[in-house]
Amino acid sequence: MIATALSPLQENNIQTYLRTMPADIKGNIEECKDKWLNGETSFGYPHPVQVCINIQTINARQPFLTIQQSVDLQILKSHLQEAM
Repeated sequence: MIATALSPLQENNIQTYLRTMPADIKGNIEECKDKWLNGETSFGYPHPVQVCINIQTINARQPFLTIQQSVDLQILKSHLQEAM
């Protein structure tokens, strides 16, 4: 039961910014994205953008991302919103 599909350009844009994330965050967002595309949820998140929002909130309280990773996460969130 496929919910939707990403265009090659959308997938490329998302992957570009996912590559800059720490491995655990990248894995969580990718799993959520893949499950969302199949009509499922992952880690209790209804949409991959919610994962990004939660990471941004945690990072604002206790920074663990570099400034560049924070900017990339914001751009990634925008691409996920547009694509999905």
